[in-house]
Amino acid sequence: MKTFKSVLTTFVLAGILSLGLTACNRTQQQAKTPQVKTEKPDTLSMSKDTLAVRVQQKTLKEIQKQQGLIEKQAIAVVDQTNEAMRYIHNGNVKKAEEALNSALDSTKTLLKKHPDAGLVPVDMSIKVQDLITTIPQVNKTVKQAKEEMNKGNYQVAADLLNTLKSEMDIATVNLPLATYPDGLKYALDLLKKNNITAAQQTLTQLLNSLVINQVVLPLPVLRAEVMMNEAQIRFGNKMSKSKVLNLLKNAGYQLKLAQALGYGHFDKAYAEIAKEIASAKTSVKNGSATSGTFDKLIKKTEAFKNRMMKDIEGHSQKSNKK
Repeated sequence: MKTFKSVLTTFVLAGILSLGLTACNRTQQQAKTPQVKTEKPDTLSMSKDTLAVRVQQKTLKEIQKQQGLIEKQAIAVVDQTNEAMRYIHNGNVKKAEEALNSALDSTKTLLKKHPDAGLVPVDMSIKVQDLITTIPQVNKTVKQAKEEMNKGNYQVAADLLNTLKSEMDIATVNLPLATYPDGLKYALDLLKKNNITAAQQTLTQLLNSLVINQVVLPLPVLRAEVMMNEAQIRFGNKMSKSKVLNLLKNAGYQLKLAQALGYGHFDKAYAEIAKEIASAKTSVKNGSATSGTFDKLIKKTEAFKNRMMKDIEGHSQKSNKK
């Protein structure tokens, strides 16, 4: 089982560079629905390329974090289990037993290193889905989905809602360390008793017991963070207030877009961040802003993003169990 290589990771992330980012400088070409008060800023006071690179840096940081959790011994356990399956299929029971014993030795090493770990990462995959959209367009799609639901057209509604994603998904495959060793022992015992079919079934069940956890990074929130950081840099360099305010306004819009797309169940938290952005903008306008003004805003947004990611991951795990 192979983990993602850095070259492939960079290639996959290239999708982030071209998707969604041009929306940051687009004018109001789309008709807006009357009920939406939030208007998309006409301009962005930083280049699309700079924004893209910095968002990519943030996503790479999270990928590297997840890659760093992958254990070689856990990979070996799964490889040795698959090896045992191949030997059984080829009629070489002795070699299958050797492979299972090696897998057991690997689990012992893992248990010594992670005595309290329920899950140990084995592999990961990455998927990026982004879209160029506005809040009115999102609201319009949600309304259409509701109408289809009311008509009983559930699949049509699902297809509509599935387009409302602007995120990077990192799916991690995990070895259930609490139960896997016992399964290996049971399969080994079955082989020794020449119960080949039952041993195969046990190993198949073991491989099917690998747990997939998902980390979701909402791209609008990452873009908002990048814009806040750039606003702080521009402020520190004593650049024009209008450029700093523009970046804060765009950051606020990106957060509202994330909320419209349904990331997290924190309406109160979204409101608090919006309040912080408004406060920062007021401070910039009246000249009372300091670097600490931006530090506070960025810190709160980072904490909010982490809470949101945990909420999405927890919801995903519950859905997978169902």
